[in-house]
Formats: sequence, structure tokens, C-alpha cells
Amino acid sequence: MQQVAPDSQLTLLRGTLLQLALRALLTAFIVVTLLLEPPVRDRWICVAVLMVYVVVIGCWSVWVRTPARAALPARTAVTLLVSAADVLVVSALSVLSGVTSPQEWTSDVVRMGFFLIPLIAAAQLDPVISAAVAVPTVSAFLATCWITRSANEEPWASILLSCAVLAGLAGGSVALSFIQRSVVDTVVELARQRNQLLEELLGLEKRERQTISERLHDGALQYVLVARQDMEEVREGSTVAADRMESALVECSGLLRDVVRELHPDVLTRLGLKSAISALTESLTSRTKLAMEFDARTWPDDSRTEADYVLYSAAREALTNVIKHARAQHIWIELESDNGLASLRVADDGVGISEEMIARKAREGHIGMASIRTKVLASGGQFDVRSTSPGTELTISIPLPTAHRPAAGGLVVSGKPPEQVNQTVV
Repeated sequence: MQQVAPDSQLTLLRGTLLQLALRALLTAFIVVTLLLEPPVRDRWICVAVLMVYVVVIGCWSVWVRTPARAALPARTAVTLLVSAADVLVVSALSVLSGVTSPQEWTSDVVRMGFFLIPLIAAAQLDPVISAAVAVPTVSAFLATCWITRSANEEPWASILLSCAVLAGLAGGSVALSFIQRSVVDTVVELARQRNQLLEELLGLEKRERQTISERLHDGALQYVLVARQDMEEVREGSTVAADRMESALVECSGLLRDVVRELHPDVLTRLGLKSAISALTESLTSRTKLAMEFDARTWPDDSRTEADYVLYSAAREALTNVIKHARAQHIWIELESDNGLASLRVADDGVGISEEMIARKAREGHIGMASIRTKVLASGGQFDVRSTSPGTELTISIPLPTAHRPAAGGLVVSGKPPEQVNQTVV
């Protein structure tokens, strides 16, 4: 059985209630017309036709009351059949009451019910159904006017004018259905993306905690255990054991410091994002043979934004990946602030990587860049990875709240390859 999302079910329910209300209005309009302007001929046939229509609408309202049935593919067919009943009842009553004389007003009044039918179809929020109902409605109106024209002595100009008004209303109902359906689809898609991002964030948080736990267990904890084993020999005065214990504690403190720095770098809090990335590049340059160029001329030195941690984490993860896997010789980092948009660009001349490879790595348990991507999207930003010749280019853009937008401190250099930008060599 086809399943319908809760948001879609609510939309279907509201559309059904609106259709029911409009059909009740159409029924009441016909009843009042037959009471105030009763037809001279075929009065009871008109009443019988109206009763059959009421039974059809009653059966339809019972059928769509069950959400499971409303979700079946047959729902569209049933909707079209009931819409056909709307057209037929107005057409039949107009013809039955309109073949007597010009003094008979019943047909002219009942015929106004055609103008309610496009509104009923528009309540479906389905442009296809609205269009499928609009054409028969206009055609039935024109045919009814043609059949009763002789008895009513109505000129063709009046008929064509009324038909044009009905066609305009039908076209408007189709456009309204299209607009409303687009809005509903957008809301449903945003809700789906929000739920997906929340699920991804929860999963990434769980995997990140597991990764930190494994690093502490396999790294710092092992050195602590080694130092504990040497404790007894140190008590007995062994200088060799003391040296081993000191070395183990030094390694342990270094590993713990790295973990703490990754969780929340102190320089990011004290000096801001620009200084934090600069310190990161200096640290990596001192341990590798890579040439790194960092350009942040448009980013104020003392700026603090809500995107700082995400951008810093992205820069750290991207640089780490380049060092480990890219086999690159140069890395270019650009940090920009332009009209409330924070942007980070990391490019290299290595072997290259794509978003498909990032997704595959995430499935294999390497969640670094996948985690950054999820955080960027959750912040309302854009995450783009593309292969260059040679190397890879990572671009991240995050909109900043008005209260936290840093003022630009220089010209933004864009549209140029990294080697053409006047950059600060770290």
C-alpha cells in the first residue's frame, strides 16, 4: 500500500474539507433555486437528479474519510468521477429547466453553478486534475447554453462572454492549483531535509564520540597504562623506568592536548577565526614539506561569527586530508567575508577527490568531511567539492546573521586561480 507522509495527509484532509464545503454550497444553491424558481416542467425529475447527486457526494465523503483509502492510486480516478458528477448535475438541471420559454429563469440561475466547479477542482491542489476538470466544465457550459438558447432567446454574444469568464476562472483555478502545490511541495521537501539533517547530525555525533573514544583508548590511555606499569620500578629507584614513565606521560599529554585542541581550539576563542587558521597552517607547515598560502584580507582580525567553528573544523579536516591522501605540493586557503556571507576555499594540486568519494569514505567509516558537510548544510550554507587539473577544490559558504556579520576589510578577489591571487605565504 502506498504510504503518505503526515504533511501530505494533512494537506489532503484540508483539500477534502474545502471540496466538501464547496459541494455543500453548490447543493444549497441548487436547492434554493428550485424552491424560489421552480421549473414548469420535469420538476420531480430535477429533484431526483439532485437527490442522486447528494447520494454520490455522501458516498464520496465517506470514502475519502479513511486516510489509507485516500492514499490509493484510485483516489485520482474517484476525484475525476465526482467532478464529472458536479458537471453533470448542473448541466442536466440547466437543460431540464431551460427548454420552456424566456420567462423561465430556473435554467439561467442554475447555470451559475458552473462557476463553482473550477473552485472545487482547485481545492485538490493538483494542476492536472484542475485542468482535466476545467475543459469539460467550459464545454458543458457552452453546450448547455446552445441547447437552451432557442427557448431563452439568448444572443450568442452573451453566451460567448459568459463562456470567456468561466474559461478565465477555470484557467485561474489551474494556476492557483499549480502555485499552491508548489508551496506544499516546497514545505514538505524542507521538512524532509530538516529531518534528514537531524538524523545525519545525530548519527555523526555518535560516530564522532566513538572516534574520540577510540583515539583516547588507543593513544593516551595506552601511555598511561605503560606509565602505571613502570610506577613500581620507579618506586624502587630505577632511573630507566623513570625515563620511560616521563616519556610516556609526555606522549600522553601531547595526545590529550591534540584532542582538546580539536574539540575546541583556544586560539579560535581568543583571537578569532583568521588567527586560528593562520596558526593551523603554521603548525602544519612546520611538520610537513607542503607550501601553504593563506589569504584572508577581507576578513577582519577581531571578527567573531557563529560560523567560526564550522569553518575552522572544515579547514582543519580539509588540510589533514590533503596531507594524508592528496600527495600535493601546494595548498591554497582563502577566507572571505562579503555582504554577510562567510566563505572558505581550500585548493591543492594533488590527486583529487570528489563528493562521490567523500560519500563512499563516509560509508566506510571515515566521517570527517561528511560531518563537515552535514554541519554546513545544517547552518544553511553550501558545500561544494570539485576536481581540478590537478588537485581538488573545496568551497564552503555560510550566511551570517546580521548581528554577527564581519565588516569587509578589503577587496574580494574572485574568479582567479590560486596562483593569480596575491596571497600571504605561510
